[in-house]
Amino acid sequence: MSEPSAGDELAGRYELETELGRGGFGVVWRARDTTDGSRVALKYPNYKGSAPPELVDKYFQREREVLSDIRTAGGHPNIMAAYGVEEGFGTSVLVVELIEGEELGTVVRNEDPITDPDEVREIGIGICDALSFLHDHDIIYRDLKPDNIMLDGSYEPKLIDFTTAKGFVAEMGGAEFTSGTHSNPSASSEGDSTVPGEFKPPELNRGSEQRQGPWSDVYSIGKILCFLQVGWVPDDDGVAPRDFGVDGAPYLDEIIRTATQHDQTDRYPNASVLKRALETRDSTMPAQASLSWLGQDTRWRLSPGDTIGRRTRDGPRPSIMLNDDEHRALSAVHCRFDTDEDGNWVVIDTSLNGTYISKRDERSWDRLLSETGQERQREKGESIPDDLESTRRLDDGDVIALVSPGYPERFYVQFNI
Repeated sequence: MSEPSAGDELAGRYELETELGRGGFGVVWRARDTTDGSRVALKYPNYKGSAPPELVDKYFQREREVLSDIRTAGGHPNIMAAYGVEEGFGTSVLVVELIEGEELGTVVRNEDPITDPDEVREIGIGICDALSFLHDHDIIYRDLKPDNIMLDGSYEPKLIDFTTAKGFVAEMGGAEFTSGTHSNPSASSEGDSTVPGEFKPPELNRGSEQRQGPWSDVYSIGKILCFLQVGWVPDDDGVAPRDFGVDGAPYLDEIIRTATQHDQTDRYPNASVLKRALETRDSTMPAQASLSWLGQDTRWRLSPGDTIGRRTRDGPRPSIMLNDDEHRALSAVHCRFDTDEDGNWVVIDTSLNGTYISKRDERSWDRLLSETGQERQREKGESIPDDLESTRRLDDGDVIALVSPGYPERFYVQFNI
């Protein structure tokens, strides 16, 4: 490819103004959209860096795909928006949102640490909100560090750089087996995260046998919250700002200590749970639930945010992964378990075919179906009630059937609060 210069145009529309940064995998320019005068950022592969071209291509393509998935899902105010891809300068170029502000790492290193607990809490909630969106759409970021978060003029965080983000890799993920027989969870030990050691959870280290998942991002968020108040953070287990002489809020210390546990089972299971802890100023771990596979000697322990669905080769991977090779009626992420503001457990259908809820006697069933599933079924000519919902509160002893109560494989799960 040919390196562009200020004044060059991309796709007859974007006029390059200033190079903003050059990293191991990409180069970013500020540009003006000549159609309306707005500013955007242009990002293209950095083939002149130290990384091999094939690795640069891999990461650029991964970021392109993840940003496309985020855009399809509606985007998020705390995540850099993607506008499209153009061809120019002999390569593909990402057109993304230009974020006016500074990297979080630069703010803390060049200025004083942020010691106001309320300000740290608000930044943390914004980061958690972005990661919750990703986790809800089955993406783990895996590279969370201060230099991948921008702060705008009002200190609102924005997540940037998605070169190492990917779909869930935890087979039978955060829903830990407590009894029964099962295959060993697969462990991804890809050493492609560029996050510094002090922000990197142990399971992202090359050769680790620990499973990666939303809890991996939780660890990095906790270390960032400590970094905000202290100005640096060690690669230690269960850190808190008060360990370094910061006289902050006790609740925030305990939340950070829980989030930064080296043992992933001692952390908050996902960013939604961590966000809730920050919002309520309560470090208490959420109640867990028991999910039993009827007719099988298998039981899982659930945390809010856990999902269940079908094993796929390339698609998103749920917390609990099931084989459905014959009928393929299960969606890759079929439904999600969560708790509402009052602490009640709910199930949220995210599938194309529906989730059914019944009492223990299984005499009657209530159907749940996602909005996407409703649209798909109407396209097929099925009559879908206008008041059909995708979410329902769960009571102790409820039975959940995926796809239909008469699904040929008769897959049922029992949810014990």
